[in-house]
Amino acid sequence: MTRIALLLVVAACGSKEGSTSNHAVGTYVGGGSIFGADSCTYVGDAGVFAPGLSDNTPSTTAASGPRFVIAPGKLTKTCGDAKTAITAVTPTGAAITGPSKVKKGATSEAFNANLVANSKTLDGEANLAWQLGKDCENRATFSSVLGAQDTGGKDRHRTLVTTGAGTCTVIVTATTGSSLFESFKPQAFQAEKLVTIE
Repeated sequence: MTRIALLLVVAACGSKEGSTSNHAVGTYVGGGSIFGADSCTYVGDAGVFAPGLSDNTPSTTAASGPRFVIAPGKLTKTCGDAKTAITAVTPTGAAITGPSKVKKGATSEAFNANLVANSKTLDGEANLAWQLGKDCENRATFSSVLGAQDTGGKDRHRTLVTTGAGTCTVIVTATTGSSLFESFKPQAFQAEKLVTIE
């Protein structure tokens, strides 16, 4: 058990010098997970991060997460001796992953949504609003949501409960922004996934 927890901490903080990732503008970076707060710090180009709420920490000063990303640019995540180069990228859309086919009378595997930039998946959690298309009527419903998730509300993932054969369109609206930083103009992106129920 201790070994598993240690592996999770290492994975959360980045495991290699020089590793890179892309993060969505309009979302938070850092701050931890259901396993607890991270011990990492984040520093960025001037203007990439919003100033800290409590102490007005500028973007160019390293600080613990969560930090809100407000503009494209470069940032660095440091966890002990491990550094991760992160590029803050403005999203251009959203994408849904999940099953394309589901058996009638079954509960599907989970549908997930991410922000993307030119089809490249970005880290960072948008606020998600899930809905079903009209073609889902009498064919499928979303299963009950079990409770609040880490960030971005309770609907991070959804599953379908199917009752009839045909097609069903799963729709998500992914919105950037934060109520704590009202000067940042949110963007909303919609994605759809057609599911065949057999």
